[in-house]
Amino acid sequence: MKKLFLIVSVIGFSNFAFTASKKAPAPDSVQAFMVNSDEAVSIADNLNSTLIPKVNSEFSLKTEASLFREKIFHLENTKSMAEISQILRTISSMEGIEYYSTGDKKWETLYHKATFIDSPESKNPVEEGEVKEALSSDGKQLYALLEDNSLGTCVYQVSYFETENEIAMNFFLVEPIKLGPVKAVKPENLVINLVVLKENPQTSDNLTVYLNVRAKYVKISMIENRLNKSFERRIDSMYSWFEDKIKK
Repeated sequence: MKKLFLIVSVIGFSNFAFTASKKAPAPDSVQAFMVNSDEAVSIADNLNSTLIPKVNSEFSLKTEASLFREKIFHLENTKSMAEISQILRTISSMEGIEYYSTGDKKWETLYHKATFIDSPESKNPVEEGEVKEALSSDGKQLYALLEDNSLGTCVYQVSYFETENEIAMNFFLVEPIKLGPVKAVKPENLVINLVVLKENPQTSDNLTVYLNVRAKYVKISMIENRLNKSFERRIDSMYSWFEDKIKK
């Protein structure tokens, strides 16, 4: 029998990444954290969402994952879904996100560069204005380059989906991640999803934010340990980036 561990915290967490403000989530935010080896049961199963099942099924790995992590946060909000869509399309604002490195015991910049690009081959930057002009991001598919502090240059296909009360943002790795001479993560072996939905659209604008990461990487213990921590940090950082923009 495969084991399932669930930890729910109303305090926040100390070992993962936060934005440049270096603030943990507010004390009343709820974090649900699951380590689920077979993904048969998800903390998202009780959410009234159409986009979570969509991105989970359409952007799956072709092999069994080495890592699966998912988290849910609850966030007070006064912004419209159109404004939230604009936030998620402003990928350059991810530049300068900071995380606390538990190994080095200091704050470090996670993404030194974040930009949309025209293709994985040429990697020419694309103006965000072109991306944000549309009223809706539904169905948009772009490429993004994230210059990652510990993983180097990461190139993703970024896909967006929208309904009246939900927005999903999917990152799908299209180029390998190399650690030194080792091709640690092959293309299509890393998927990160961020889904934002209104908790009760009839009575409140408050949000549920769901994130998950699936990854398959080489079976080298030192690399596995490093990537486990790295990918967990990335979904924490992505939430903190989004939370920071929602509160501005």
